[in-house]
Amino acid sequence: MSKQSKKNNKIIQFPKLKERLMDKGLDALKNKNFVEALSLLTQAQELEKGNQEIELGLVICLFELGEFERAKEGCLAMLKEDIGDYFHVLQIYLMILVQLGQFGEVRSTIEAVLDEGSVPNEYYENLKQLLELSKKTLHTDAQNEEETSSKDVKEQLQQVLIEQNNIGKQLGIVNSLKELNIRKYIDIFKDFLKRPDKHPIVKTMVLQLLVSNQVDEEIDVEKFGESVKVNPSKLVDPVSFPFTIKVLSIIEEKLQSNNPTLYETAQEIWSRHLFLLYPFTLENEEASIYAAALHLYSAELHGIEIENSELEQEYGVSILQLKNTLEKLEKIESVSFIE
Repeated sequence: MSKQSKKNNKIIQFPKLKERLMDKGLDALKNKNFVEALSLLTQAQELEKGNQEIELGLVICLFELGEFERAKEGCLAMLKEDIGDYFHVLQIYLMILVQLGQFGEVRSTIEAVLDEGSVPNEYYENLKQLLELSKKTLHTDAQNEEETSSKDVKEQLQQVLIEQNNIGKQLGIVNSLKELNIRKYIDIFKDFLKRPDKHPIVKTMVLQLLVSNQVDEEIDVEKFGESVKVNPSKLVDPVSFPFTIKVLSIIEEKLQSNNPTLYETAQEIWSRHLFLLYPFTLENEEASIYAAALHLYSAELHGIEIENSELEQEYGVSILQLKNTLEKLEKIESVSFIE
């Protein structure tokens, strides 16, 4: 090959191309433009493998676009190659497995992690609860397989959702309906959603099932002593609400650079909080107060003491406002994933 040919074959990259692709990709991700973010971050990944922000951004894009298997592969690669904060990535990986209904893998993964005995305190309780949930769901799935041949699905739903309060069984049977036409069971779901004694987590899963099936009728939902009428076909994912995004932007501004661990904890608490509240929203609340409460609650989980006056000054809120919101947050957070 001539020198001229070799010269022509050289690939010339623009200065800081990877950084620009990554920054644009992360901005698109922040703005919920997941398709654009996936394209930009994929290009950035081609220029640098193993970058924590790029790899995690790709996993989140794939998850939001419903590409759960690909998201799972990306997360698993991050765990094996020790990219990013291990336990933060682990929680995302477990969330993907739950979405896929792979409770056997949830169980084996958590048991392996707990056996190592090095789980930080702020993650330990959630992992234990999720382990118990996976065990109950697996047991329920095994029972359901035996019962399916002898019991009609409608009878099972009536028994498990209405007549019992076993969360593992309830989550198992709701998960088993994902591929079925659930419209013939609407009356049972309506009855379940308006009952005060039923678990809010199962109610969220039932609502998501109705949303995915585009059920177009008014349904009463009771949670935490309040009731609301909703139309599943018109429900919007709370992560896209301006209030949700505003709270996240505030805690990002206050915590991401100064204390990344607290920032990640606050993000996780906020996501869980919205999941438990769904379909109720917080659009009439003050974003800065919720951001301050998330900061304080996350700090308490990590054993960090913060002066009230410091939070008052940092977020521009009063102690009374902060106390009231923190109580609301703690009330929702006290709901266990198991009973």
